Amino acid sequence: MTRIVLATALSVACSIAFAAPTAVQSPACPGASAMDQNADGFVSRDEASNHPRLAESFDRIDANKDGQLSVEELRAARRTGHHRHHGRLDVNNDGSISRDEAKTAPRLAQNFDAMDANKDGVLTRDEMHAWRKAQPRPTPNAPVEPVKP
Repeated sequence: MTRIVLATALSVACSIAFAAPTAVQSPACPGASAMDQNADGFVSRDEASNHPRLAESFDRIDANKDGQLSVEELRAARRTGHHRHHGRLDVNNDGSISRDEAKTAPRLAQNFDAMDANKDGVLTRDEMHAWRKAQPRPTPNAPVEPVKP
């Protein structure tokens, strides 16, 4: 009898946990939990206003137009943002980013040699993606180290 009660309690607890809205805290969206000031699992327009780039893109990212950003919407924006960024930098539309094209993006130019895995002088989407995935991700609530120039 005790086992049945414990199993039922565990089942109910798991159901509640999985039914709860997805919190914004996610390793796929580092820093998102810091933007969610009221810890409701979403980033509101007001919370986004403290982050200029996010505020500027809020309406585009808010796919369901509910006035708040879920972790899924932030993930989708992050994925499409990388592709859009690549296309904007690839001025000659050859599918790769040359060293000259990278000069317009300071962080990319700074990391160009590390990202260029085959040392051919151009960056492909695959090289950029592989390099990004290899970078350590901040853990939630961990202090953020300032980027050194």
